[in-house]
Amino acid sequence: MAASLSASPSPLTNMVPVPFIILYLKRFASFLAGKNKAAAHFLNLLFVRAKEKAGPVEEFQWLGLMLFVAVPFPGTGAWTGAIIASILDMPFWSALSANFFGVVLAGLLVNLLVNLGLKYAIVSGIVLFFISTFMWTILRNLKKSFHS
Repeated sequence: MAASLSASPSPLTNMVPVPFIILYLKRFASFLAGKNKAAAHFLNLLFVRAKEKAGPVEEFQWLGLMLFVAVPFPGTGAWTGAIIASILDMPFWSALSANFFGVVLAGLLVNLLVNLGLKYAIVSGIVLFFISTFMWTILRNLKKSFHS
């Protein structure tokens, strides 16, 4: 009987580049930008785009980053989370742990969706989309009520 291979990497495999991105992205980008104007322009666009996505993360820090990474949609994984953490100068261990717990939660969600079957996975995906859309509104309202 042949061994079954997983279609997605394990959370630990997904986390391998995260510490390096958090620690060295800005240094590497500065080095590249100093060597090439086209690279500087590209990196500037990349950082501006990441900063646009970083609004909720900037507002809620650890919880925001963990939830951002946990949402199983394209562009919301650990690597993007690490880029955002680096750009926002989040503390290393805070950024690393938020990424890790987000990846684990995303893995659990995807596993659940896969085991539900196609019809229920589609329905669950739509529900997850609406939950993630309103999640930030709910968190903002909770934050405002705590500060009032």
